[in-house]
Amino acid sequence: MSKPLSDLEGPVRALFTDLDGTMVTNARFSGPAQGALDSLFTANLPVVLVTGRPAGWGHALASLFPFAAVITENGGVSFVPEERGLRKVLALPARELAEWRTIMLDAAADISEQFSGARLSVDSAYREFDLAIDWNEDARLSPGVADRIVELLLERGLAASRSSVHVNYGPPGVDKWVVCERILEECFADLSAPYDDVVYVGDSLNDAPVFGALSKSVGVANVRDRWDELPHKPGYITHSREGDGFCELVDRLLLLCQNSC
Repeated sequence: MSKPLSDLEGPVRALFTDLDGTMVTNARFSGPAQGALDSLFTANLPVVLVTGRPAGWGHALASLFPFAAVITENGGVSFVPEERGLRKVLALPARELAEWRTIMLDAAADISEQFSGARLSVDSAYREFDLAIDWNEDARLSPGVADRIVELLLERGLAASRSSVHVNYGPPGVDKWVVCERILEECFADLSAPYDDVVYVGDSLNDAPVFGALSKSVGVANVRDRWDELPHKPGYITHSREGDGFCELVDRLLLLCQNSC
């Protein structure tokens, strides 16, 4: 049973956060959410962005904000700030991706033929590891159709999951938690498994692997929209939805940080 956010206790040493439907409200990054993020940076609480959005977006976000790392394409491509700039990390060797890309493009063509209105997302042009079928951003497909698309992709041996806007799919064996764990091992040497001092916040099915891995996992309130579909539930839930829920969590984290000082 998930608990209210008010039950979340410290210590908290880092925050890993989803983007769409979590920090972003109605496809917009609001002023309050921006202010909440700035408050975390000011408090020197490391923040790692974890999103299904493309590597092109991730490079820009990692350049514009002082994130400890940015994980994109559901783990496929990560960016880690270093003294000489951003270091890009692919979840698989580049030579393996060409073969998978052919399989993924063939799958996209078949899905477009089978489902009216299904098409690659606009941001697929900026992807290096996975691709995305738009079901709820520019397209308007039902969740049931999106789930059927996921099933077809899984049948082809691909990894696939539904976010709040896309069906993301790519080479198997990679998800948000697989790469979050790698980033924790590489960039947070002072933390150790089971990472009870790390908080993760998200809202959708592609966040489920991290919900299941971390004890301090948080769902913003709109996670209830897909509650019965989640194989792993978050440990805590905010009262508010989307960006307002993110702000609610940040307020709680800042209070916990103050109390631990």
